[in-house]
Amino acid sequence: MIDDPALIQQIIHKHVHDVRNSINSLGLQAVLLEDQGTDPEVAATLKGMRAEMNQLEATVKALQVKFTEPQPSTVEDVDLTQVSKQQPSAARGRKPKLLIPQPDAVNLAGITASETVLIIDDQAQNLQLIGTVLSMLGYKVVPASSGEAAFGLLTANTPDLILLDMNMPGMNGIEVCRKLKSKGCWADIPIIFLSAADDKNLIVQALECGGVDYVTKPFNKAELLSRVRTHLALKRAREQLRDLAEDKDELLGLLAHDLGNDLAGLHLNAVALERQLDTIPARCAPLVSNIVRSTKTVTTFVQEFLANQSAERIQVLAEPLDIRAILEAAVERHAISVEAKRITLLLELPDHPILANADHEGVPRVLDNLLSNAIKFSPAGSRVTLSAGVGSSESAHFSVRDEGPGFTAEDQRKMFRRYGRLSAKPTDGEHSTGLGLSIVKRLVDAMKGRIVVESKVGAGACITVTLPAGEIEAIK
Repeated sequence: MIDDPALIQQIIHKHVHDVRNSINSLGLQAVLLEDQGTDPEVAATLKGMRAEMNQLEATVKALQVKFTEPQPSTVEDVDLTQVSKQQPSAARGRKPKLLIPQPDAVNLAGITASETVLIIDDQAQNLQLIGTVLSMLGYKVVPASSGEAAFGLLTANTPDLILLDMNMPGMNGIEVCRKLKSKGCWADIPIIFLSAADDKNLIVQALECGGVDYVTKPFNKAELLSRVRTHLALKRAREQLRDLAEDKDELLGLLAHDLGNDLAGLHLNAVALERQLDTIPARCAPLVSNIVRSTKTVTTFVQEFLANQSAERIQVLAEPLDIRAILEAAVERHAISVEAKRITLLLELPDHPILANADHEGVPRVLDNLLSNAIKFSPAGSRVTLSAGVGSSESAHFSVRDEGPGFTAEDQRKMFRRYGRLSAKPTDGEHSTGLGLSIVKRLVDAMKGRIVVESKVGAGACITVTLPAGEIEAIK
């Protein structure tokens, strides 16, 4: 299921707006409490809360700017309106390749660059012709008369782009390309094939083995230069996007740390206010309740928002885990939530260990999201059941079953989308971002597992996660 980026942007804006409203509400409640003339201890608590709220609002604004504003285009100097000549069609089911400008659309005088181009061709006249043209336009040219010679040069100098002849003695172009793509340090170098053959099967082979383009000989200089320029621009764009992603991750880590500190301070002050209710005028009690509720709303959204961002770049480390121990720990973590809603939390586990080969952080996050959802949408007095077992010698599974409203057919179609809004509503006014199940799906997929949803409207739901089995010797 593909997310709608425009819709997600709108929903993120709405959530950030809601969070900032909650922060403003917290500030208002604090001001009203101060106006009631509370004692010095309460006044000190309120002062601390307002300082935390100011810092929290500044951090949320930074999040809003970083993650909701549109990113500028990073493809330099590529005029996509000039694109008109399409690549030869490849095998069925492959995505269409890059469209290339017509030769008469290329302004040769405007092409200047400092990138390095490696030319691999067994014909000396081709090396000289192409090298001369590229050198005149500012490209650094490295010639190689064979695939073997090219690999000797590559160890000393990694080019920005490779022009590769298809038919050469020794290693042919396909073999050279496959070897390049098998090495991590060279895999991202764009490769444009050159060949006198206009065989469609050869073109398909060239594209399928990792080539980005294919030019037939005798080639038009303007066309070849247009393709070189376009693929170098796309390479720069990919590198810039990668740098942006790294910057985003770094900023996210800093914001997560700052938000964690802000929310921890805010929560401590809210708890301190609750403990001082006997020293606060009775008319102030509703204000304290509003502060606690708004604090919980802000905390829930920010935690799920950050979890969603980190799930996009999760690196899973699979190791043998005992699912029983993870389920037992989850029951302890959610004990207060189920007690507050008078929900009975049942644990059905076999006596023997249940081993899964999975990530030690990923499985608890999956379980916490499923369990918190089950509690959130279950009515007071109902039951939530956790169970686990071994399906076969190659898999282990755990399930979360509730007695809530269940999922409609439409719910099941969109339940794993980011910010997916389902038909059911939390039963005690809890906040829901629509991120929890999308995080679950990403984590389970990353751990090579699968999710099965069983549900009838009005009769609850059961979500089962199956993971690869672990070996008992490894966990010992």
